Amino acid sequence: MAGESVSPAPSARRQETRARLLDAAAEVFTEEGLLGASVESVCTRAGFTRGAFYSNFSNKEELFLALLDREYEQRTRFLQARAEELVPLLSSRECLLTPGDAAHYVTEFFAPTGWEATWFALETEFMLLALREPSSALGLTDFIGRFRLELEELVEGIVLAAGRRFTIPVERAMPILGGVYERAFRITALAGPDAPEGLNELGERIAELLFAITEDSE
Repeated sequence: MAGESVSPAPSARRQETRARLLDAAAEVFTEEGLLGASVESVCTRAGFTRGAFYSNFSNKEELFLALLDREYEQRTRFLQARAEELVPLLSSRECLLTPGDAAHYVTEFFAPTGWEATWFALETEFMLLALREPSSALGLTDFIGRFRLELEELVEGIVLAAGRRFTIPVERAMPILGGVYERAFRITALAGPDAPEGLNELGERIAELLFAITEDSE
């Protein structure tokens, strides 16, 4: 509208500075925790002065929330990219999906990436922050809710492409499937993907559940 001012887009240099601070924060918060980490340690890791930090963030809590927002976004894009590869493959199948097939696809879809420990540490720090500061709990709820909705769309699309449909509302199916995945993710972060109930065993567990709460769509 006329008369409204538009904030200028951040310069490439400013974007790079912010990205380097977020990269450094991911390492420092993972190693030292939110309470143990300091602005100085993040600046040192990124190779910047405190002035560069405070031109981008008002405090380390704001930095942490920006980092978590970026991590959720990157994680969502990563899963979306894998779904874009999987859906055409499933749609082109000429035979019905079997539990063994589903286990194989799930294992491939959730194959370990190497960032499980970092993500688990950051998410745990956010939960602790929400417990210590109730005002932060709203941010946590927003992050989780947004991520859940995006996953619901992905999972429902994959299931339909596989020739099946949920027998219960997808919003009720996701907590069931998500609980199994999150347990496998936590175990992988702590003990590696080959640990009992880690990500390398996730395929069979998810496939068993999928065939219990879905049916052939034809």
